[in-house]
Amino acid sequence: MRPVDPAEEEAPEEVEVLEPEEDFEQFLLPVINEMREDIAALTREHGRAQLRNRSKLWEMDNMLIQIKTQVEASEESALNHLQAPGDGGEGRGTRRGERAEEKAQEVAKMAEMLVELVRRLERSESS
Repeated sequence: MRPVDPAEEEAPEEVEVLEPEEDFEQFLLPVINEMREDIAALTREHGRAQLRNRSKLWEMDNMLIQIKTQVEASEESALNHLQAPGDGGEGRGTRRGERAEEKAQEVAKMAEMLVELVRRLERSESS
């Protein structure tokens, strides 16, 4: 290493030094105001998101109540058909086939409602 020659040294750059009040007003105050606006916007969005989620939960809850009501009605209907005194012969078999077809349609409808519920859940999770 060679020794440093004082004549070769560069003069340090002059930096403007601000008074603390000027520094605060010029640099910090705008940043603080911007941060306050961001916090307010985030708080508003958080409130809206909670309302959207609550609304979706109510909608899903109502759909589950509808499904439960239909299942209970279907169970009651099936029990009534089993307890009803049947005629003998072919009429009894035909009626059972019709009842089975009705029940299959009810089950298909309930399955469609469950699929719709799952789709809504997936949409709400993705948003």
